Amino acid sequence: MLARGREPQTLETPKTLEGLDSQQTPANPDPPESEDVPDPEDIPDTGDIPDPEVSTVPEEAPNDSGVTDAPQEPQPAPKASRMLPRGISRRRMLTALGIGTGALIAEQALVADGIPPAGTSPGVFRSAPPQPSGYAPDGTAGRVAALSLKDVKLLDSPFRQNQARNTTYLLFLDPERMLRSFRLNYGEPSATEPLGGWEKPDSLIRGHMTGHLLSGLALTYASTGDEAVRTRGRYLVSQLAALQAKAGNAGFRPGYLSGFPEHYFDLLEQGGGPIWSPYYMIHKYLAGMIDQYQLAGDDQALDVAIKLADWVEWRTNPDRVPYGQMQMVLNTEFGGLPEALANLYTITGRERYLATAQRFYHAVVLDPLAEGEDNLPGLQANVTTPKIIASLRMWEETGSGKYRDIAQNFWDIVTGHHVYVIGGVGNYEHFQQPDTVAAQLSNFTCENCVSYNMLKLTRLLHFHQPRRVDLLDYYERTLLNQMLGEQDPASPHGFNCYYTGLSTGAYKRQPLNYFPQGNPDIYATDWDTFTCDTASGLETQAKFADTIYSRDADGVSVNLFVPSEVNLGNITFRQDTGFPDDPVVRLSVASGAATLALRVRVAKWVAKPPVVRLNGAPVTGLSGAWPSGWITLRRHWQAGDRLEITMPMQLAVEPTPDHPEVQALTYGPVVLSAVHPRNPGMLTPQLEMDSISRTSAPQLAFDAVANHQPVTLLPIARATREYYTTYFQMD
Repeated sequence: MLARGREPQTLETPKTLEGLDSQQTPANPDPPESEDVPDPEDIPDTGDIPDPEVSTVPEEAPNDSGVTDAPQEPQPAPKASRMLPRGISRRRMLTALGIGTGALIAEQALVADGIPPAGTSPGVFRSAPPQPSGYAPDGTAGRVAALSLKDVKLLDSPFRQNQARNTTYLLFLDPERMLRSFRLNYGEPSATEPLGGWEKPDSLIRGHMTGHLLSGLALTYASTGDEAVRTRGRYLVSQLAALQAKAGNAGFRPGYLSGFPEHYFDLLEQGGGPIWSPYYMIHKYLAGMIDQYQLAGDDQALDVAIKLADWVEWRTNPDRVPYGQMQMVLNTEFGGLPEALANLYTITGRERYLATAQRFYHAVVLDPLAEGEDNLPGLQANVTTPKIIASLRMWEETGSGKYRDIAQNFWDIVTGHHVYVIGGVGNYEHFQQPDTVAAQLSNFTCENCVSYNMLKLTRLLHFHQPRRVDLLDYYERTLLNQMLGEQDPASPHGFNCYYTGLSTGAYKRQPLNYFPQGNPDIYATDWDTFTCDTASGLETQAKFADTIYSRDADGVSVNLFVPSEVNLGNITFRQDTGFPDDPVVRLSVASGAATLALRVRVAKWVAKPPVVRLNGAPVTGLSGAWPSGWITLRRHWQAGDRLEITMPMQLAVEPTPDHPEVQALTYGPVVLSAVHPRNPGMLTPQLEMDSISRTSAPQLAFDAVANHQPVTLLPIARATREYYTTYFQMD
């Protein structure tokens, strides 16, 4: 299990090593008690909230079973308080005091005081200055730390090959078919064929795929500059904008945009059914429009987003839906809608979007996490994780320590007690009991949407603590073993599977629990197996470049080992590597010159001190780089400079916490699986450890003996269209 405090065992040292806590900073103390609101004149002008460091700390998957977070009885709305948290900026303090809007007192500050948010009248809203630059989903710290997708170019590797197949599929999807449910919903004819899967005409969540498509197209344009991709996105935005403009004629409230009628929200507010997750759809459309605006430069998309967010603000106004009733509404999946609203606030500076985002604080789930309690068992993993991403963004925008604690506690609890060896989470889409792995192995583990969201959360946390190696170690483990391997490389359209199963004889395929009559030998189809994992896969395969590098005022960090180029303005670095098949990472200056610090991550899995050469000469005296740290070279870099780093890897085992004799095998960050020509049955095989030897092939592979039969061990991401086993009984 990939977890702090449950470290892999090397074959030479068959005992559990010490935990990963060496890279953690001490937990922050409890936030100070809130104070009475001071006089405005006494508030110093400190500007926006600083980005405090996190101390310790992956598509919102609907499910046909209708299982969501456990509903609770509505609670009466508490009285409003005149309390505000420390650390809130002068601008937001004055806003809360009424110089702007009073909504934030009731709908942001109360969270920091440990009081559930109460419904209030909207008041008079004014705008704060919008943030000047950056991609809003990267958060406040990301405005400085993140590299723009246009500045990172993938070079030839499995990552770029996945991206290319995904781009082909993005352009294959007929926009008229993707718009069909929207057109019919607004009373317009459509002669195109209907979609299948979760997009079929009677699906309660039809239209979600189009929201992800908007994001996938925008991410791809930002990464590749492909004008055909940009044109396709602009067409979809223009057609959806035209339909949104007809909302009144269709009998909907102005600004409403969806592929299903607005009365679904009436049912939701009344506690009636059947209903699935209508706000989850709104999140997808809003996020897609934000991406089209910020990544593809489509101003019309921002206009659509604003009108849709205004509709959400009206729909959830406490005068319409009091606090207790809203908490009932939140028992139904709503995705990352508060995150999207916070991002729109960042773009526009309109405080009402932040106030609206606060109404999506789901107290029964988030309050225990704020206290560090593990309340996750039984919760749907992909319903829950987007709420945590939203909490982190709300911490950044409001300064509320409670939101911060929710995010960091969740990450600690999940990665410490709920992940499988590949970094994935959940069995049959739900969190199970903590430290239970061997007893929860099936072909329905590790829904890929959950890891999509876990990587988003980890990326945001990384921006606040860029020197924490354990955050990036988790990111790398999940990216290499699960997300890179969710796509079928034999499919021209890069079909994505729903689960990455970890049982004996697992098989990557379409989710047979949703499509029991489906072909078990394929991951998906072009039109008939749409799910949230098909949808989130459009984004995952489009944004592999987004966390390879990060930056600060002093230089650039190499976080991940992926062939690529990064343009820093006056200098471009090139990374060439065959990692993980080859442990050597080569960094060179492709053009330009600059004086800066170049940092390269030394992961916890690195078996021995890295071997470093600069322009052919050995570099020594790199204190703090191993074990687990950073190789840092600050110098004047110029064209022709070449840095070569060898990261030694070794075989290691990771015991499961509940049955230590059941173990997984790793080589560096790579999880190895035995591949089988036929179904090996359900019994966990016995792996003979002294039989393992690396093959002579250039690509990573090992020969071994399991149950007295020869097997080949491959990286789990490369197990495709064949049975594979990841956990073994070790002799």
